[in-house]
Amino acid sequence: MTFAEFQKTLAAGTVPPVVLFHGSEPYLASLGVALLRKRLIAPGSDAFDFVSLTGRDATAEAIAAHTSTAPMLSERRLTVVYEFDALTPSQRTKLVGYLDRPVPSSCLALVSFETLSRGTRFERDVLSRCAAVECGRVSGKTLDALVGRMARERGRDADDAAVAALVEVADGSLGRIANELDKLACFVPDGMPIGRRDVEEAVGVRASGVRDVAVAVAGGDLGRALTLAEGLLDQGVEAAQLVSQMWSHWVGLWSARVGAGASPGGPGRVWDGVANAAELARRRTSREYAAGVRSFLRADVDIRKGAAGSATVAGLLYDLTRGAS
Repeated sequence: MTFAEFQKTLAAGTVPPVVLFHGSEPYLASLGVALLRKRLIAPGSDAFDFVSLTGRDATAEAIAAHTSTAPMLSERRLTVVYEFDALTPSQRTKLVGYLDRPVPSSCLALVSFETLSRGTRFERDVLSRCAAVECGRVSGKTLDALVGRMARERGRDADDAAVAALVEVADGSLGRIANELDKLACFVPDGMPIGRRDVEEAVGVRASGVRDVAVAVAGGDLGRALTLAEGLLDQGVEAAQLVSQMWSHWVGLWSARVGAGASPGGPGRVWDGVANAAELARRRTSREYAAGVRSFLRADVDIRKGAAGSATVAGLLYDLTRGAS
């Protein structure tokens, strides 16, 4: 089920005996656990009715012992096992045995920071026995709503422009957005909403700056793209961050070409407000977009290996601008 479907299930009063959170967005898994705690655990009873374990240290016997303990003050006992897939093979077999006969007075939440794909027997066994909640990357209105919620959790409101800027700067990563919101909670005075200018000042880079580079790349203007990128790097933007944000624009440009970004919140949303985005998108063939993907991969690998950031970015921009006609 999607995370939104999981929320609806909880709102309807249904809590499965075993819930699996899996995917590449740790924030969503953490939010899911928080929602379970709020739903099941009575205030002040965490010490009695809640326990958090890790598959790197726990055993299946310990997990079963915790889940078999009767709740003291709460509706049900909650046991969370992070990285449960780190259990040894023999322990995995025993865990599956518990999943066949879960304790009704308990809820077991299993958390994996990778997407389980039924590629192994263990994954198939777990997925078939749990209420599986997908915690992958989100986009569009769902992402905007989550960012707004994250801001409110920090006692702040964020207008639409600020949300869009946060999404752009953090490349849609909820973890990175959470870090930026922590900064903004200190940066913005109490009682004041977060605006786009606040994001740009607190993050230390104009959110629109990367899009300016992307527009220059899309138009084949290598000189302007290099000048703008150099300016961002001089402002303190890390090369890896710039490459990551440029990747979002590259995917958005391709999406605008094939029509996937035409609807509000689609993959091409990073090009909203660029009047000639569709025209720029059509300047390249599918093969040229694929070549761009390989260029991004090389740049990412080079940066991870310690190559000079400015030279790597310049090489990437050269590759990307060559296809524009």
